[in-house]
Amino acid sequence: MKKGLLIILTLLFLSGCTDVKDKNYKEIIASSFSENYKYVNVYREGYNYYLPMGLKIVNNVESSDVITDNNYNYYLYVDRISYHNKLSYDYVKENNAYYSDSFTYAEKSGYLEINGLQNDKYLIEIMYNYAKIEVIVDKNNINKAISYSAIILSSIKYNDNIIANLIETGATEFKEEEYNIFSTVSNDSNVLQFRDDYTPQDDSDLIPDTDLIN
Repeated sequence: MKKGLLIILTLLFLSGCTDVKDKNYKEIIASSFSENYKYVNVYREGYNYYLPMGLKIVNNVESSDVITDNNYNYYLYVDRISYHNKLSYDYVKENNAYYSDSFTYAEKSGYLEINGLQNDKYLIEIMYNYAKIEVIVDKNNINKAISYSAIILSSIKYNDNIIANLIETGATEFKEEEYNIFSTVSNDSNVLQFRDDYTPQDDSDLIPDTDLIN
């Protein structure tokens, strides 16, 4: 039964990836968010999410995951404290960015910002549902990276009781006070401190994730 469900989800995701190259960024986000990912396969303290086929976790520190597609590393940070406090924010468009815009889906706000780097690389920052993903990709892979990121962010589900208990006991205080999820790299976001330049060379280097359903 579980295997059959995985096959169906794989086919649905692959069919969705076939045409993302022909969509603009708003269309990619809208189509990724429109899918209702009730099935989750990654479990963390206070939240869980769906990791699309083709991605795997290579590192986990507190509420941060390093995810790879074997070509690029996706840096996911989940801000449980901001979620618990229901913080709001106003994203200011960055006029000097390659792309910069905010969006709202299911009464939740987010933003997408893309900045050009050296060697024709692009830094993608996408924030939604009190979580954020950053990834550096080549230009021809921007659409695919946005799709992967949007699927992960839109699938995140929080457990209010667990998060409240973590905050009451002070378990999340140190790590999560270090990071402002509403800031972009251009505004001195320190998420880059989490980037440990970990690059797995082969499957033997992968850090096993005991919370991930195989």
